[in-house]
Amino acid sequence: MNVEEVYPLAVEFRRHFHEYPEFAMQETETQRYIQGVLERYGIANTTVGTGIIATVGEGRRCVAIRADMDALKVREETGLPFASKREGMMHACGHDMHMAMALGAALMLKSREKELMGTVKILFQPSEERRPGGARLLLPEVLKDPAPQAIFGQHVFPELPVGTVGIRSGAFFASSDNIIFTVEGKGTHAAMPHKGSDPILATACLVQFYQTLVSKFRNPLTPAVISITSIHGGTCNNVIPDKVEVLGTVRTHDNALRRRIFELIDEKSEAICALYGCTFHRDKTWNGLPVLVNDPELARFVEKNAARLLGSGNVVPMDYLTLGEDFAIYLEKIPGAFWVLGVRPLEMETMAPLHNPHMSPSEEALRIGMALMVENCVRFLAGGE
Repeated sequence: MNVEEVYPLAVEFRRHFHEYPEFAMQETETQRYIQGVLERYGIANTTVGTGIIATVGEGRRCVAIRADMDALKVREETGLPFASKREGMMHACGHDMHMAMALGAALMLKSREKELMGTVKILFQPSEERRPGGARLLLPEVLKDPAPQAIFGQHVFPELPVGTVGIRSGAFFASSDNIIFTVEGKGTHAAMPHKGSDPILATACLVQFYQTLVSKFRNPLTPAVISITSIHGGTCNNVIPDKVEVLGTVRTHDNALRRRIFELIDEKSEAICALYGCTFHRDKTWNGLPVLVNDPELARFVEKNAARLLGSGNVVPMDYLTLGEDFAIYLEKIPGAFWVLGVRPLEMETMAPLHNPHMSPSEEALRIGMALMVENCVRFLAGGE
């Protein structure tokens, strides 16, 4: 089966996934649908939680490709005839496209199974959007014999037009970690602040200080961002509360800086809160995402294959992205490469971004995504180049 033969099926797959989205770790219907297609075409597969690992070919030389499965808590506003049938739930991050392309690639690889010089593992991964993430669930199974010597993945990207792909060697997507903490003080009447300890004041000082972690404690040539996104404390205008709860995020492209930022948060926050008679308590569960680091040789390998398919002018060198992606978990154990796939319709100068209720990628991109996945697998198993 070639791309043109599989394309109508991929469109059908994508529209089904889009109509029936499921949240992280609840992808049971999606799992059954994918298994049904795989079994219809004689593709061996096993389940891992709500995920699937399918295999095509045989032999110790092995390569893996991955698609994520989960949807977001977003109320769809695209007006598409195949819009989500589930209220408040949408494939607003393009995982429906990812699954359709991986499933289409599996069918193409199966039709060429006799010429494959090794094994391809096709991963359908649950829970990319929720931490600790489905990559941590699948990885131990993926590493079982034959363990992949390379892994490839892609993500739809509304900022690039259909017909292009973007890739970067080395650090690409950012680390992604949650800041979750509470500041505890001593509640009192707002007219008598000297009778208590004000956690709101202490929190305000912390929020200001955290910006200096980026401006004064970091090499300015290393990208990083700290954002505080939620502060909850108090119930009325005349009471200083006992406690304030805070949420935020840290992103960087350097794993050493990633850990150093949290060391500084713990060390300095306790001292700052103590100035105001308050205490600092951070959730230290380490379940964020590391920096996504593309293997330089495999990134060049993908660039060459993309240039063969699309022309070198349609392979876009990318800058750092501050998005987080749990494909980074695989890349800590398996050399690989991750790229972004242009999905903006050619007639549009801009389109709705990822995680937006209007996000509607062009299905023309399915052809390119499937073809590049298959090209990478076939050529890698044949020894590269």
